[in-house]
Amino acid sequence: MIPWQIEYSEDGLPFVHIELRSVPLWLAESYLVKIGGEVMDEERLVRGDGWEARLTPGEPVKLVSLRIGRHYLDISGKDEATLQQVMSRLGVMLMRGGG
Repeated sequence: MIPWQIEYSEDGLPFVHIELRSVPLWLAESYLVKIGGEVMDEERLVRGDGWEARLTPGEPVKLVSLRIGRHYLDISGKDEATLQQVMSRLGVMLMRGGG
């Protein structure tokens, strides 16, 4: 399972920020759709029942001659229980070897 924790924004809403490695944006987006999200726009915004996720491209990680893709996923929710449920399903899908 990928490491994650629930944090709170200044207005008190729960969110999770994750760095994704070796997961292309299109694949992460498809995982969000599989757990009940709907793509809202071409800017990688996916909205589900009580949650919203934004995927952001990042710079690859360089390890000598190897480059590992790196992106970011920010999920906010109406409450902590909703985020727990989203992350319990999504966390398994996002596990990748070598990252």
